[in-house]
Amino acid sequence: MSKSSHRQSPLNKTVKPPVSDTDNPKSHKTRRSPSGERGQRRRDLILDTAADLLADEGAEAINTNVLAERAGISVGSVYQYFSNKEAILTALGERYIQQLGSNTVAALQQDVSGLDFTTMVDRVIDPMIAFERKHPAFRHLNAGQEGQITLAQAAQRVEQEILMTIYDLLLRVSPDLNPIQGQQIARMTKALYKGMSYLIGQEKEIHKEGGNVDNMIADMKRMIAGYLKQHLS
Repeated sequence: MSKSSHRQSPLNKTVKPPVSDTDNPKSHKTRRSPSGERGQRRRDLILDTAADLLADEGAEAINTNVLAERAGISVGSVYQYFSNKEAILTALGERYIQQLGSNTVAALQQDVSGLDFTTMVDRVIDPMIAFERKHPAFRHLNAGQEGQITLAQAAQRVEQEILMTIYDLLLRVSPDLNPIQGQQIARMTKALYKGMSYLIGQEKEIHKEGGNVDNMIADMKRMIAGYLKQHLS
């Protein structure tokens, strides 16, 4: 985002990188770092398998024995990389937070000049929705759980960066936007997107009830487009 928008933004704060394990002695460390391509593939397999378990059955379904069996590796191989369940969840959460942050910020930094509000909202929101659906396990992670302090701090920083990037997008659409009004519009837009994220998390239940999440998301995108048109035109 531009330096000029940072100077104007009342939301601007220094976004620090997530706290490292050395900064937080209470965080759950991995047993060892993967060495070479084979080690990285093994670690990724463990995390991918944990993500599948988390998405299917929730955090309570994850234990090293079940995880090892589903991944087709020995329990000892799991312990080579992760000391316990909490370490696995923390590593998985940190991976998703990094991906979520880069995916969402990239979507919000697209060139939207010359687009009508409906097209602009589609262009920005659709990649974010696709990420949410691709990684259902992320919604099951509770960043506030004991032992996941680092994860919670990282999540807060990503949230702040997303809010700042929304504000920057608003400035690109309406350069003369009043800073306080811009702050309110950014927070409202972010809140409406959070509503879409909630709907995706409830998609199975909504489908069982005969509902259609895609139609509901389309309605919410129209709400965002109408809201932006009302306040930025």
